[in-house]
Amino acid sequence: MYKFFINDKPLLIASDVSIELASLQLPIKQYNKETKLMDLVRKIEENSEKGLILLYKDPDFLFQKLLSKFTCIHAGGGIVFNDKKELLLMKRLGKWDLPKGKIDPGETNEEGAVREVEEECGISPLNIQYFMGNSYHTYKLQGHRFCKLTHWYVMNTPFTGELVPQIEESITEVKWANPAEIDLRTLDTYESIRAILQDVLHP
Repeated sequence: MYKFFINDKPLLIASDVSIELASLQLPIKQYNKETKLMDLVRKIEENSEKGLILLYKDPDFLFQKLLSKFTCIHAGGGIVFNDKKELLLMKRLGKWDLPKGKIDPGETNEEGAVREVEEECGISPLNIQYFMGNSYHTYKLQGHRFCKLTHWYVMNTPFTGELVPQIEESITEVKWANPAEIDLRTLDTYESIRAILQDVLHP
């Protein structure tokens, strides 16, 4: 299954409807050669739509076809735990978020992810534990559609110093949170971030 977030609303691509997908109570559409993908994207962009499940026998093919409709921007992000097993959260533009940002020229995805965490939260050193997966969300800028492909890495750190939010990136707060006390149903965050946290905290 692929998760593609459009205006923070999910377009999910799968071969069939699993119990997990059915529980989301989203509209379901069967893809065929008459289906115009960008018409579906524009419909999801409307405020009245809450998302869509798109079914096709070959989800890999359909996802790549959808991705080809966007200019792709690669980013790196970190899901960071300290030695107390607490999770790093930061508040950006009023919502709880995870540190992430564009990969610079010449950087590997891993290097970019580590740098973004260091810059946005003031933490070092960081040790990558494993690659978590990718997330995809779209945005429009000057009439063009972009897809930010974020490569996520689970990291840990022995850092015990003061957390420093990168104010110039609209980050106003950084904190350590006990995962057992995080209610993902009510956490004020983006749906794409909620999906990542769900995969990490409740695999």
